[in-house]
Amino acid sequence: MNVSNPDTGVTRSEATGVTRGIEWLLSVRSLPVRLAVLLALAAGCMIWLTESATVLDWAIAVAAVGATAIAVWRPLEASLLTTALLAVGFEFGTTGPLAVKVSAAVVLTELAARHGSWRPWLGAAALVCAYLLHDDGGLGATGYRALVMAGVPLLIGGLLRGALESAARARRAAEELGMHRAAEVAAARMAERTAIARELHDLIAHHVSSTVLRVGVARHAIPEASPAVREVLDDIHASGKETLADLRKLVTILRDPDAAGESFVAPGDLLTAIETAVLRTRRLGNVVTDEIGDVASVDALSALTLLRLTQEGLANVVEHGGPGASARLVVDALDGVHFLLDSTISNGHTKSRPSGVGLIGLAERVELLGGSFTAGPSATGWRLAAHLPGRAS
Repeated sequence: MNVSNPDTGVTRSEATGVTRGIEWLLSVRSLPVRLAVLLALAAGCMIWLTESATVLDWAIAVAAVGATAIAVWRPLEASLLTTALLAVGFEFGTTGPLAVKVSAAVVLTELAARHGSWRPWLGAAALVCAYLLHDDGGLGATGYRALVMAGVPLLIGGLLRGALESAARARRAAEELGMHRAAEVAAARMAERTAIARELHDLIAHHVSSTVLRVGVARHAIPEASPAVREVLDDIHASGKETLADLRKLVTILRDPDAAGESFVAPGDLLTAIETAVLRTRRLGNVVTDEIGDVASVDALSALTLLRLTQEGLANVVEHGGPGASARLVVDALDGVHFLLDSTISNGHTKSRPSGVGLIGLAERVELLGGSFTAGPSATGWRLAAHLPGRAS
């Protein structure tokens, strides 16, 4: 986006381009180009604008152009050196040191662009003295040439320095604004996370805790219950306690994501967590065959994603596959991490196929890790597949 300054009509992008051009011109990168241009101008001046140039004239001109090279690192020294060469040209040259005058003006301009203290004034005073010591055409004409040749470079250099300083101030202001906005965004996110953590603890965790307590009471209140009923109650009680533990971890992470050090599942515990989810599905009457490879080497984020894929996929088998539905679960981490869950729908089952926020959440998890995710109907039922790129644990 180009923003125009109403006072100058110059857009911000144009001003940035000008500033970058000035920075490049004063940098080491432009030195070969500058030297080539100055040498070409000096040669043209000596060949076409002067007559009977001697070897000394050529030597002074080339030395002055060469002196401009050190202005990148030592501008004051370069200015004094070109001024000294100008004085030598005035005293011993035969054709008039026009090329040296240009070099001295260029170096003084660069000195004024790089420094804003006493250094440019010292360089300008030395250049004025060099002109005044060479009285050519009377004191008035000599003084006028001295003021122009020293004053114009000071003015141009000061303007360049002002542009660079303005650009630097603008960059610092933009960086400070960016840091301020980042801090505001971080504060807003933290406030939102804290609010979510508070609701999870005060609302959901309260109800889950109440459910776990009631199921625990029911287990002891009906000792004559059949083994099947007691098994269901025990499973609900265990699942509720696991849910409470996960909720506490989630609340802790939401309140302090950097320092909590909490993780829902460690890579070393992933195999046990997957087997627990498979066993719980089998207890509900579904047939699940599993082929779990070596998953201990995956990182924590991939481990959590694999666990959520397994839990959501098996929950869909129970909910949408119908009584007796079977599933085949394959997980390996040989070339990246591969996940596959093929489920079959029992005969006569009319429930809808999996859809909704569950699959959307899984797709988002996989996408955040740079992987691929597919979910859709297969020849026998439903297929859930994902691939995660290899990540260092």
